[in-house]
Amino acid sequence: MDLEEKREKRPPVTPMMIEEEAALRNGSRGLPPGSWAEAAGPRPRTTERHIAVHKRLVLGFAVSILALLAVTMIAVLLSVRFEECSAAAAGPPRASGNGSLPGAARQPSGRPEQEEEKEVRGGEVAEKEEEEEEEEWQRRRELPPWTRPRLPRHLRPLHYNLMLSAFMENFTFSGEVNVQLEVLNASRYIVLHAHRMHIEAVRVAEDKLAGGVRVDRSFFYPQTQVFVVVLNRSLEVQKSYNLKIIYNALIENELLGFFRSSYVLHGERRFLGVTQFSPTHARKAFPCFDEPIYKATFKISIRHQATYLSLSNMPVETSVFEEDGWVTDHFSQTPLMSTYYLAWAVCNFTYRETVTKSGVVVRLYARPDAIRRGSGDYALNITRRLIEFYEDYFKVPYSLPKLDLLAVPKHPYAAMENWGLSVFVEQRILLDPSISSISYLLDVTMVIVHELCHQWFGDLVTPVWWEDVWLKEGFAHYFEFVGTDYLYPGWNMEKQRFLTDVLHEVMLLDGLASSHPVSQEVQQATDIDRVFDWIAYKKGAALIRMLANFMGHSVFQMGLQDYLTIHKYGNAARNDLWNTLSKALKRVGKSVNIQQVMDQWTLQMGYPVITILGNETTDNVIVISQERFVYDIDAKPKDSALGDNSYLWQIPLTIAVGNTSHISSEAIIWVSNKSEHHRIPALEEASWLLGNINQSGYFRVNYDIRNWRLLINQLTRNHEVISVSNRAGLIDDAFNLARAGYLPQNIPLEIIRYLSEEKDFLPWHAASRALYPLDKLLDRAENYNIFNEYILRQVASMYLKLGWPMNNLNKSLVQASYQHEELRREVIMLACSFGNKHCHQQAATLISDWISSNRNRIPLNVRDIVYCTGVSLMDEDVWEFIWMKFHSTTAVSEKKILLEALTCSDDRNLLNRLLNLSLNSEVVLDQDAIDVIIHIARNPHGRDLAWKFFREKWKILNARYGEALFMNSKLISGVTEFLNTEEELRELKNFIKSYEGGAAVSFSRAVETVEANVRWKKLYKEELFQWLRKSLTH
Repeated sequence: MDLEEKREKRPPVTPMMIEEEAALRNGSRGLPPGSWAEAAGPRPRTTERHIAVHKRLVLGFAVSILALLAVTMIAVLLSVRFEECSAAAAGPPRASGNGSLPGAARQPSGRPEQEEEKEVRGGEVAEKEEEEEEEEWQRRRELPPWTRPRLPRHLRPLHYNLMLSAFMENFTFSGEVNVQLEVLNASRYIVLHAHRMHIEAVRVAEDKLAGGVRVDRSFFYPQTQVFVVVLNRSLEVQKSYNLKIIYNALIENELLGFFRSSYVLHGERRFLGVTQFSPTHARKAFPCFDEPIYKATFKISIRHQATYLSLSNMPVETSVFEEDGWVTDHFSQTPLMSTYYLAWAVCNFTYRETVTKSGVVVRLYARPDAIRRGSGDYALNITRRLIEFYEDYFKVPYSLPKLDLLAVPKHPYAAMENWGLSVFVEQRILLDPSISSISYLLDVTMVIVHELCHQWFGDLVTPVWWEDVWLKEGFAHYFEFVGTDYLYPGWNMEKQRFLTDVLHEVMLLDGLASSHPVSQEVQQATDIDRVFDWIAYKKGAALIRMLANFMGHSVFQMGLQDYLTIHKYGNAARNDLWNTLSKALKRVGKSVNIQQVMDQWTLQMGYPVITILGNETTDNVIVISQERFVYDIDAKPKDSALGDNSYLWQIPLTIAVGNTSHISSEAIIWVSNKSEHHRIPALEEASWLLGNINQSGYFRVNYDIRNWRLLINQLTRNHEVISVSNRAGLIDDAFNLARAGYLPQNIPLEIIRYLSEEKDFLPWHAASRALYPLDKLLDRAENYNIFNEYILRQVASMYLKLGWPMNNLNKSLVQASYQHEELRREVIMLACSFGNKHCHQQAATLISDWISSNRNRIPLNVRDIVYCTGVSLMDEDVWEFIWMKFHSTTAVSEKKILLEALTCSDDRNLLNRLLNLSLNSEVVLDQDAIDVIIHIARNPHGRDLAWKFFREKWKILNARYGEALFMNSKLISGVTEFLNTEEELRELKNFIKSYEGGAAVSFSRAVETVEANVRWKKLYKEELFQWLRKSLTH
């Protein structure tokens, strides 16, 4: 019979069961010692007659038989009283007859063979009862509670006591969880999440041993990933019960739940086990109420071999060592928390430690060789400083006694913010200053700043439900820039780098008709993954920045302090935030209904383009209109009931008037209608208008052509009158307005002519990022060299001025001028990418010197550019040399850029070879394989190869990455975003018709992107080339 059919009825638990359970587990039958001997022992001989002896023997034999039967019946009755349910496993297969996983510790049930047979025979009866029950729910016209997308609300977990045994030699674990439940509404069903595990036993008892509740049966319902315990009577309201479940499962060779990873040390492969529970994978590691609203306290114990150590959210309270080389670590009880940021790890790492001013112990755990080299020291030191920064900014202390940072070789994401045990992939936390660039240091810094912010936004105060995931991710992403500014005040991250890395990037995605609101409805588990995208992270951050700017940063900070204080250790929704911020504004005498304003930004998809037109007939009056910005006006809106004309926002438009030497102070205009007239004082004939000052708002600004011409003229004559942030904003807006057809194609190309005089990094960075998609649309065109030549002309003079950096192996990264070095890097990248001959020669010389001397003297900040350029220009021997270095280096930052350099080759055979190697986990880490495929897709020589490989290997890729947030959508977008021919569009649509698997949202977005690419080429490519030809001949 199928495992799922093995269900049985059980009698209730009694207070006597604790002693009886102990007796049975020790192998006895529940009888006093000697009882069996008295019943069946030999009797002494007598002098009575032979027949009397026979009678007595027969009588004794009969008594013995009766006693034996009685004892057997008692044992059976006692055994039946246990609430053990051999429930079906919807996960790992049983490896032995008793249903255990290989090597997993399984407590003996003590049940006689007769009962085991009875259980199997009773399965069909239980199955019939379940069918009858489902029919009863149908008659009531209600869904059974286990079929609903959310857990029923009649129970609330108060506390979990979780005991685990990890068997690293065969990658299994066993567990016992005791959940204290509070009953809010009477019900005879306990429904909780459990997935891919084998459950051995279930018991339900009232608290304080007041009595048991009989388990009628239990079963998995895989469609909603729940385990259902059916009781023979309803649980009583306002009473507390204990649910005990014994189970076992695999330590998976994947990226979610409780999974394993490995590394090589001194030629020996070592293994570790680590968890990744967000958003819905705690259920793979223990039965639980796996929704963020169900906060409880947790007491965790982990038993493991003494050669390993274990970590969890809280510090170890006690460790109990056993004679057989095993140890059990008992961790302190956690505060109230949700399941998704519970965590543990079993590894043989070493650590370094520091302590904050408030006494928080901070440790960084990593491979012993990485700790020895000091690769974690940078992360450890900034973590201490950042905890102190957040405690001061939020005025709420860090809530736990310790914070561990764990660097693991394999992880699905850059990092995970588990409370007190944050897990990072090695590439995002380990840093060797002698071989790491400024950009790598910046990546590491911002990931750490992000995860530490989550200790407050996410862990201490948790979203009620996943529709508001942006409440934690948007804040963490925004504070990446605020926190980095605290560490490096001169870098101007929040005022400048935020624009190119967040605002401009997310507007590309949010300008598609297939976008979605930042707060979107989530009905079931399959919907949850899709809310974790750049809309939640980056748009959420951009809206928070806009809010902080129009509220004023000090009032905004005060509001956040109130929000965290009010909701700490609890859950909050967006309206809780809006109400708190509105109250903060009232306290300083301002009255703005934050909810009314922000609901339009969070509940509507997309963003507006503001158009400012000078009114030709009335002095000092302008017309301001708003409409939804979309790249492809022919694309059907996702919500057909809400056409683009129905979108309206309350827009805090800041505006200033300027002339050749001066710009006025900004004024704020709240735009709430489709079109409005506004009087602007001091608007003269030669004056220009500038909207969205410093790009504080989440929208684009368009002008009439006359105003664009005045702005271009201003940039050419004296660009410094316009702020650095607005220069970057003008470049990005112009390129994207032209791409969507709002502007002539020549306007953005005319704007960037001034760059030869631009000495600030940010406008160059904005231009580079805006040129990139345009370059990819044209890089396979016959006339590509015309575009290429135009860009090189704009770059040439600044390239000559800045030159190449000196070898700075002995300098500290942070001593270098960040802005200057990043500007030089950006210009060198543009020069090499577009074919500047000197740039190519310099890269080839540096690579040749490395090969001949076996000493890498390439400056750190341009190594990735030099590696890529060298692989692209030089022969196969260079590719093989980089491949060899990739295998031999142990520095994670170097490994990353070496692997990416291999994707730059012009040799299609080498690109195909690398694509095939990318799926070998022994060669390329799982999380890095996606980057290999995407980088080859960005290479014009490999785009079709990556697209073909993606389609052929889709089943493998989807099986590997389908459940991991971001990974599938990142892969689909990366492989398809620069497809731009009718044939490629046809191939994409045909593939979507035939493929199997999820990611429907990502594929619909891919189709819209490719359609927009094809449309742009059809409508605007020739216009662009005509202007370029004319421009180059003048």
